[in-house]
Amino acid sequence: MSSVLHMANMEDGCVITRDFTRYDRAYNDKAQRYSDQLGSMAAILGRFSEYSRTMLASQQLYIYAKWLARYTAYWQRLDDLVTRLENSFYEADQSYVARQSATDGSWGWQYTEFHHKFDATIVRLHELAAERRAPRFDLQFLEPISTVAKMRDYLEDLLVSDIAATGRNKRDELGSVLCCLAQLCFKPRLRNFARENVKGITLDDAYIKAFTDFLDDIQNPETGYWGPWYSSDGAILRYDDLSYTFHIVSYRKGNVRRWPQIIGSTLDRRDDEYPLGWRSRGQFNNHNNYDVAKIIRHGWPHMTANQQDFSSQQLGQMVDWCLKQSMRLDGSFVFDEMFYNSLESCHYFGVSFLDEVGYFRPRKRFWTDQTFPEAADVQRLVIARLDEFCPDNPSVIAAKWKAGTDLNLVAKPLVPTNAYQALHLPAQNQNISERGRNVAVSRRHKFLASAETSARSFKND
Repeated sequence: MSSVLHMANMEDGCVITRDFTRYDRAYNDKAQRYSDQLGSMAAILGRFSEYSRTMLASQQLYIYAKWLARYTAYWQRLDDLVTRLENSFYEADQSYVARQSATDGSWGWQYTEFHHKFDATIVRLHELAAERRAPRFDLQFLEPISTVAKMRDYLEDLLVSDIAATGRNKRDELGSVLCCLAQLCFKPRLRNFARENVKGITLDDAYIKAFTDFLDDIQNPETGYWGPWYSSDGAILRYDDLSYTFHIVSYRKGNVRRWPQIIGSTLDRRDDEYPLGWRSRGQFNNHNNYDVAKIIRHGWPHMTANQQDFSSQQLGQMVDWCLKQSMRLDGSFVFDEMFYNSLESCHYFGVSFLDEVGYFRPRKRFWTDQTFPEAADVQRLVIARLDEFCPDNPSVIAAKWKAGTDLNLVAKPLVPTNAYQALHLPAQNQNISERGRNVAVSRRHKFLASAETSARSFKND
């Protein structure tokens, strides 16, 4: 490994796709086939969501399968997981996924990968912290990052991917672990709760300093951004990543170094494709727009007058796109399976962007004097749509809070008796038993929480 290169001017998929094909010559064809198959699975889960059926196990299996398809070339594992996912659609009661595992202390029942378990568990820890209840079992699964030395070694291993040798892109793993650790270290309530109640990690000041030092060490000095690194052809290639940068800036509340570089890089990349820039297939995306708006908010005091003016113009264009192209007339948001693991998270990010720019809350309009007189009507429509989802879903709860909880929520319509048929399962799955069909349509199940790993999704792309 002879050098570290900045990859800002290279397309994201260039080295990554090339090295996957070095690992498996048929990679492109297989990846496309599984992408299409999982797209059908996402549509089924979306229809369950429309009828307030939060399928906890199915969602975890889908997130796991989507990760395997996008970040690995482990096809046999993926085949087995897709079969489990399809079978899970006929499992009526999936509420066990909301309980802590007595085996390893995680809430990731359907997961085997550490970053997935950590992701799922962080959501539950936030809930327990709010309720002031300690976890029932020790979090033994945190052993890989339980001490300063182990944490540093684990993160350094995840930092660099050698796809051609391993068939595995560690971007999502590193991003997820950084995001979870950032919440434990930098969110005061969660940090204090974990110190008092969570057994399985030494979260003292030395640990937090070591984690902060790691973040500072891997920041790109030229651009101010964070991102994964790749080993290819004897070199270490550094990628800048909007998601990494957003989460680190957000959880550290803007207390980061190199703000002039961060601001310049962010604004210069407005037309670049994610994960380097703001765009998804050439278009805006509420998830990316939310990330950019948060970075701009924290960076605002560090901007020149010209940069503030330019940022205001960009945020105005984002708001216009969100209201006119992403949002339907009834207040719902257009689902993009490339970025979201569920319909609920799609709505969460649409609402999060509007909240971040102060569309619903005038006090947050740091970038404009616009009044948005229609905002109250839009707010009512959005909350009415959110109220059609399972009320215990974390993404829905967070979205309602961000949209404003002062309005009367519209009551849910009852699920039709033929809800199961309305899901339009694929033809190959139509030969289910009559007993399975009756179980599936017998009643609407409302579980404790979604299997989604919080709406943060690092990223659900």
